[in-house]
Amino acid sequence: MNYVDMLALLGVGGAHPGGLYLTKQLFEKEEITDETSILDIGCGTGQTSAYLYCRYGCEITACDINETMVQKANKRFKQLNLPCKAMIEDIEDLSFDNESFDIILLESVAAFTNLSSSLKECKRVLKKGGIILAIEIVKEPQMTEQDERLISEFYRFQSIPDEMKWVDHWEKAGFSNVIISREHKIEQDEQDIDFGTEFDLSDEVPSDVYDLLDEHERLTKKYQNLLGFCIFRCIS
Repeated sequence: MNYVDMLALLGVGGAHPGGLYLTKQLFEKEEITDETSILDIGCGTGQTSAYLYCRYGCEITACDINETMVQKANKRFKQLNLPCKAMIEDIEDLSFDNESFDIILLESVAAFTNLSSSLKECKRVLKKGGIILAIEIVKEPQMTEQDERLISEFYRFQSIPDEMKWVDHWEKAGFSNVIISREHKIEQDEQDIDFGTEFDLSDEVPSDVYDLLDEHERLTKKYQNLLGFCIFRCIS
């Protein structure tokens, strides 16, 4: 049982920093038509994909590595009668053809992966001139090695880059014009937005899931000034 398993069993929607509110802000700044193809990697329960289709009528491809998340996303799409289908995909080895999408969305996804592999795969399936929008965790300067180790062990982050290290990863993967934004800050009283207020509980939820939830909330309070997030907008 790990943090992502917990999110899946609880069916948390909007578990990324800023929640759906921030996602809406990001897309209002983009030019999206019904012909825009968007890949939502790490779609979770499908909250963002459903919103994007309903708001813009665009072409949505939703995927996640977690089978329970994919099942709950498809449940949402069916309940809303949307022509969307989520599928199981590994961001480090995507099954899509080269240059398939206009926009790729990553909402607190890449830090859980091998960045050298995952970002290169995103570059491969993104059209030339396409855009990646990523909301990702960032290590603040005052974070110690011990802090980083404890946080990484709980969330199973493969790395916690600082802002400049993130830029380095994007550029090494072949992205240009990397724009960083910190237009939204997480405050202590915003934990419900950060974690997500929407739940779709599985039929059976082991008790240790709630222990993990308690630990997540404790770590959120303890490290709120050491673990931030940035919005990255990168062009292929």
